[in-house]
Amino acid sequence: MKKIICTTVMLVLVTLVANQASAQSKMTEEQKKEARAKYQAYKEKLNLNEEQSKQVDAINTTWFEGLAEIKNSGAGKMAKYKKFKSLNAERDKKMKEVLTKEQFKIYKEQQKEMKDEFKERRANRE
Repeated sequence: MKKIICTTVMLVLVTLVANQASAQSKMTEEQKKEARAKYQAYKEKLNLNEEQSKQVDAINTTWFEGLAEIKNSGAGKMAKYKKFKSLNAERDKKMKEVLTKEQFKIYKEQQKEMKDEFKERRANRE
């Protein structure tokens, strides 16, 4: 009986450690630096004032947290996709409130470029 309990406890601990390791970011430091640089260039291209910059950072932080929730959820692909679309729509709505018409136009162009880049990377991966 003790062996069964010990084995069960060990399996639970191994599972917890494995989940924790897989939950950590898979980006290298170089990739993180590149992402930060792209984000700064993105903000510069939008020509944000200080107040807008703070609001855009808050909107994007909320968006990234939502992405993490979607990724970590056990939902099916379609449910995740619907949640992703909803999350994007909410971000667009908030960005439209913060940005001027010209800035929002640039924002949408940037979104299209990023989407195209993602599709290209995905096509090359397969």
